[in-house]
Amino acid sequence: MRYIDNEGNFAPSNIVIDGMMVINPTVEQYEHAGYMPYIEPMPTEEDLLKQAIENKVDEIKEYDKSSAVNSFKLNGMDAWLNREDRIGTSRAIQLDKENGQTESEIWLNGFCLNVNCDLALKMLGMVGHYAYKAYNRTQAHIHAVRELKSIEEVQKYDYKVGYPEKLNLRTM
Repeated sequence: MRYIDNEGNFAPSNIVIDGMMVINPTVEQYEHAGYMPYIEPMPTEEDLLKQAIENKVDEIKEYDKSSAVNSFKLNGMDAWLNREDRIGTSRAIQLDKENGQTESEIWLNGFCLNVNCDLALKMLGMVGHYAYKAYNRTQAHIHAVRELKSIEEVQKYDYKVGYPEKLNLRTM
């Protein structure tokens, strides 16, 4: 339990009583020194609503990071490339093309795929567009939740709707 003085300041862990330093004071010693138990104020409806909104925003962000959003099918296999990997892979394929190659090696989930350069670039663009649309949906959900006016509305809010349809890509 924490203790406060009559001005609302928290008591230190060491106090002076009758000119002597008391380390780790007892309840009686705190009270003798003029401190009283600190009672946590009850949260207001506004505080509870803010907390419910922040909890829901956290849920939305976790969902956004999950394979429910961040995945696509490639030749029947679940896969994902984050933004940095999409950019790096696109650049590597462009370099292959500039050097006269028609196919590029793409590593995905521990597998090496030999893919036509133009097809690979097209698919990476599709994945990037999907990711952009999914990001926009996530941001729209966060905005919508922050606009809600009751805890009940926040709890009922379904943030799993409205995401773009998952891609089903094939290299063959």
